[in-house]
Amino acid sequence: MVAHLPPEKSGRSRVLWGVLVLAFALRVLVPLFAAAVTRDPAVYHAPDTISYLTPARELAETGSFTSNGRSEIIRSPGYPLLLVPGVLAGRVELVTIGLQALLGCATVYFVYKIALLLFGDRGVAAAGALLCAFDPLLIVYASKLLTETLSTCLTAAFVYWLLRYLKDGLPGRLAVSAVALAASVYVRPINYFLPVLVTLGLLVRAVCRRPRARRFFAHAGLFFVLSMAPVGLWQVRNLVETGYGGFSAISDVTLYFYHGAAVLAAESGSSYYEMQREMGYADEEVYLQQHPEQRGWSGAWRYRSMRHQGMRILVRRPWTYAGIHVKGMARALLDPGAFDWLKMFKRYPQSGGGLLGSVVDKGVMQTLTELWRERPVLFWINLSLGLVLAAYLLLAAVGAISRGVCRGPGTAALLLVGMYFLAVSGGPQAECRFRHPLVPLLCVFAGVGLLVIGGKFGRRAHSPAHPG
Repeated sequence: MVAHLPPEKSGRSRVLWGVLVLAFALRVLVPLFAAAVTRDPAVYHAPDTISYLTPARELAETGSFTSNGRSEIIRSPGYPLLLVPGVLAGRVELVTIGLQALLGCATVYFVYKIALLLFGDRGVAAAGALLCAFDPLLIVYASKLLTETLSTCLTAAFVYWLLRYLKDGLPGRLAVSAVALAASVYVRPINYFLPVLVTLGLLVRAVCRRPRARRFFAHAGLFFVLSMAPVGLWQVRNLVETGYGGFSAISDVTLYFYHGAAVLAAESGSSYYEMQREMGYADEEVYLQQHPEQRGWSGAWRYRSMRHQGMRILVRRPWTYAGIHVKGMARALLDPGAFDWLKMFKRYPQSGGGLLGSVVDKGVMQTLTELWRERPVLFWINLSLGLVLAAYLLLAAVGAISRGVCRGPGTAALLLVGMYFLAVSGGPQAECRFRHPLVPLLCVFAGVGLLVIGGKFGRRAHSPAHPG
């Protein structure tokens, strides 16, 4: 005997499946179209791609996480593991982009479920998922051999299971959330401090739940251990194998060659890129000429030195760096991402071009003025995608401040995570891809905003659907 779903539930399932199929189609058709136009797999790569491919290939060949035979400590193993199936198949671009298209669909699904948990409205959930499916930044980065798509999917999973825990208090949900967050740190080390922030939030919640405070304190401890223990184990591995006690040396490189270089460039009035070259960012010999005592040092000691030098530069000029960081946050949030689309179709250099350096040195307005005069096509594409981004941000703002939005711990958790990603996106290296993990969270609120503007959310909020 065949069971039949009620018409209403069947309709809801068709809507969700339709959105997921649309999301998958967009994430597959774009790279296929790029392949037809360019016939060059290099369009799926970025300057950072090789730093993930090298350890992925050695991981597939030897089972060790190394680069050129040495223990890898600059990159963490999360994303190279995703590349391994493609490496083994001999079609790394095809296999990885296929996997990332599925991960992109999973992110859309999590947006639907998060919105349903928070607002209990399937219309809001479908609207948020649809906006996530259509987001230009998420679509184009699903075609790039970079960490963004995997990291964002894991982050969305972490948020979803955290919200489920906040709803029913079951520690198993919190354990799954913690594991997903730990996995996201392995993919993008920028998430390193998020477990601490969430644990503090859980501790504050425990203090506010006096009758059962001990139980909630135990839950907070469970989350911290499960989210940070795997991270600590990788730091132990780095220390034992190389003498480097950090999680990923990319943070030290960024601190010295990006943050430090930007401050020094602002102090001297020189170009940001020129300062990086003078510091030896692209040439190890230039760096060693400035630090001859480090010629016999191991990589671990050099990275420690970079961290200390970078911190000294920032501490000496804290307000200069603060301004640079805030400008970077604004750039990450407001950069429409047109150049990533142009690179996909070989209409802009994969590296170089000087735009980021121009923005850091001259500011956004002067850079846009120069684009208008010298590259009008680029200007208009940026403007078009900028209008799309403005619409998303406006809808999210409307949704976040609307009266019908729940003000419980789930909404607070979503805002806390969003603020974390916005805060860490700052700095001179900031660009649109730093907004990537924030986009699904924006889409959750934008779904509310879309229905508020349509006049439907307020009426439907009186009879919420069960989120199960």
